[in-house]
Amino acid sequence: MPFFLIIPAWIFSVILGLALLCFRSLRRVALYLLSVATGATFVSLLLSTAVLYLGPRLGITTLGKWSGITLIACYIFAILVGGLAGALSGFWCMRKLLHA
Repeated sequence: MPFFLIIPAWIFSVILGLALLCFRSLRRVALYLLSVATGATFVSLLLSTAVLYLGPRLGITTLGKWSGITLIACYIFAILVGGLAGALSGFWCMRKLLHA
């Protein structure tokens, strides 16, 4: 569901980052934009898919009528945490690459 909004935002960030690469003074910003947006999208997608795949298999269905709400809450939480973790890892990796 939320990826209908996240994927277009990522595509916009990639297009903006590629446009910024054309300007010499903004190349560092463009590289950070590309790495942070891509890292956040990738880790968010990976973590939320893992929650949807592993949630029912790990016994979340034993909660009864609250299992659906719990799975949706865990899914949204995984998107947020994955986005934050991916953005931080993309920033850290680009920082290491640019200062090496």
